Amino acid sequence: AFGRFILVENEKWARERATFLFHMERCMDTRFADIVQLEVAKSNTTLVAIENAPGMVSVVLMTPGKDISVDELESVSRAISHAFIELYGDDYLPAFEVTSPGLDRVLKTQRELELFTGRFVRVTIKESREPIIGILGTSDGSNVHVTVLGLDRAFELRQVTKISLWDEILGGAREG
Repeated sequence: AFGRFILVENEKWARERATFLFHMERCMDTRFADIVQLEVAKSNTTLVAIENAPGMVSVVLMTPGKDISVDELESVSRAISHAFIELYGDDYLPAFEVTSPGLDRVLKTQRELELFTGRFVRVTIKESREPIIGILGTSDGSNVHVTVLGLDRAFELRQVTKISLWDEILGGAREG
């Protein structure tokens, strides 16, 4: 594996080496994401997101219709590690975690809105100080529908500041 600091006498070589390492990291990110998608497809889970943070990649999974178990998360994590090491070696395996969406996940993309349709959400809009809690309905890219006390309400996405999962009993979203 390459160290973070390389002592070299030739400055030009060091610049070329840094460019090569940067290119290699970008390629590995793509390869890692491809392996994640392949291994998730083999399991009974659904990929919510692959989130990059400094020094860590977070793979977020759910099981449609029920809470995801720790055993399912562990199984997918081991499969990803095994497949990546088998293809590219242990030196290039990024630090990663496999998690559930969490109790208060903010829904950021159209795909996430589709995945969590039918779940309780908390919607914060620019016009109101109080959040709206209801059941997430369909979203067409410009509007999101939320059923509140049996009434369907449509909100323009440009007016929405935040949509997060919610659980009426716990006061936060239920995991899964």
